[in-house]
Amino acid sequence: MLVGIMGDVHGNVDALSATLDAFDRLAVKKIFCCGDVVGYGGAPGTCIDLLRERRIPTTRGNHDAYTVEPGKYNIYHVRHEANIAIEWTRQVLREDQMEWLRSLPMVLKTNDFMVTHASCQPYPPWVYVMGPRTAAMQVLFQPQQLCFNGHSHVPLIVSHRPGKTVMMDYLHDSELPKQGMVMVGVGAVGQPRDGDWRASAVLYDTNTRKVTLLRVPYDVATAQKRIRDAGLPAFLADRLAEGQ
Repeated sequence: MLVGIMGDVHGNVDALSATLDAFDRLAVKKIFCCGDVVGYGGAPGTCIDLLRERRIPTTRGNHDAYTVEPGKYNIYHVRHEANIAIEWTRQVLREDQMEWLRSLPMVLKTNDFMVTHASCQPYPPWVYVMGPRTAAMQVLFQPQQLCFNGHSHVPLIVSHRPGKTVMMDYLHDSELPKQGMVMVGVGAVGQPRDGDWRASAVLYDTNTRKVTLLRVPYDVATAQKRIRDAGLPAFLADRLAEGQ
């Protein structure tokens, strides 16, 4: 079965729509979302409605949590522009959209793999898997052999076999090993940060265990206009064209 896994939509409905269209053209049978549906972008409610309409299983991301649970998390480390977007998002979402965000689970599990937003490391919350130490902690706490996640906004693969060094690399199309632990970072639909402006997602064939990195062009100018029209910081619009 061909599965599509995406994440970090961040209110960018133009990138989300283009990614879903690509999944449809490729005859993807099941789609999962790694969370952070909102934050940064100018169309958070439309993104929520689209995921709900398509009944796409979605995990809770940190921006989703910050939006619906103000005061629960210490977000002093979140940059000023992001805090502005979080507060604006709270103001523009309908109550049913807020309730949907509240209902999102931290983890989704199938027989073949699991889906999370950030690291499986339980504390502190929302750890980025971005270096040797965090990759090792991910492997230590990962309860299933294969995990897909987002949060880093960069397509990555982490693998480990007993007695070997934990390996981390940029994600390339490959057949995943059947032994040891594997984590696949799917990149970001709505705000890639690997120098490529195109939306990032992953295709996973459950029969062959082949994973394919999918890059999808979308209407960046329209996404930028939505951010500016919402009165959000210009930086959030400008960075989309650079993939940063």
